[in-house]
Amino acid sequence: MKNFLILITVLWGLFSCQEKAREGEYREISGETMGTYYRITLESTDGLPTQETVETWLLNLNQALSTYIPSSVISSFNHAQQGIGAKSIDNRQLAKYFFENVAISSKIYAESHGSFDPTVMPLVNYWGFGYDHGQLLTEIDSQLIDSLLDLVGFDRLMVTGHPTDSIAKPDARIQLDFSAVAKGYAIDVIGQYLEDSFSIANYLIDIGGESRARGVNREGNTWRIGINEPVENSPFSNFKFIVELKDKSIATSGNYRNFYEVNGQKISHTINPHTGFYERNDLLSASILTQSCGYADGYATACMAMGFEKAKHMVENDDQLDAILIYIDSDNEIKHYITKRIEQFITPSK
Repeated sequence: MKNFLILITVLWGLFSCQEKAREGEYREISGETMGTYYRITLESTDGLPTQETVETWLLNLNQALSTYIPSSVISSFNHAQQGIGAKSIDNRQLAKYFFENVAISSKIYAESHGSFDPTVMPLVNYWGFGYDHGQLLTEIDSQLIDSLLDLVGFDRLMVTGHPTDSIAKPDARIQLDFSAVAKGYAIDVIGQYLEDSFSIANYLIDIGGESRARGVNREGNTWRIGINEPVENSPFSNFKFIVELKDKSIATSGNYRNFYEVNGQKISHTINPHTGFYERNDLLSASILTQSCGYADGYATACMAMGFEKAKHMVENDDQLDAILIYIDSDNEIKHYITKRIEQFITPSK
């Protein structure tokens, strides 16, 4: 259920792995995190955060949410026999990050009727997209998939506390995967730090293609984001739409880049929690716009598992969500759907 790292491309050229001064009153800080890149463009202020400060934030987020780090909070839960509580986590900040992702996941799970489900971790590993770096599949074992499905179901977890401070599991083999919300959530955390600790009102944060924008860019204009053409092997510079991102977050998920083939079958990274199989349907990509990038990230993943009609229905019934859905119709033609609230901010790319 990972969102591939360059489904959205921010229109600011190539990034470097160094902090560098920018012309005028804006600066850029960039580097690597979560298996991809991060890039922050922000208005210069006194006491501007350094790259070291930003990467300390990101290291802490990874220490809470990365299944690739054996000592992370989520890894501790995954390998625990019964679950984990906030009091058992030494670092209160890491506990906060972990349990806020539990809360985000719980809401999206409910609203998507289980199409988004972070307990798919055993299936993600089986299909070759998780932390268990085994060989990619050479044949599909339906019986094993059925047995792994017995471990899937976020509603089987016992979540308690207000705010959440404990999560228990009935089976020790149940594991969580927050990769579909972690990048977006990290963007929200950094954005809040910029606003609260440095009083920065104008910035754009991008981690692996997920973005949060506030205020305006150095020219005084609304930040602009490019959404890629959802076609296999298309250049990253090919944009289907340009989005004016005004005080919003955006995340895109799709299946047209992150896949491999087994006996002629394209195995994509979106796993359907209801079937246990990878999902390839009529929806080519889903871009979700909302205030929180963590929620945008998760809802975009849910859309890909649902297919076009169900995704459209979910978005239309939630006034906090806007979407750009690119899909294949019954005539095998590529079409798009844009929610009415954001039509004026979307421009087809020439």
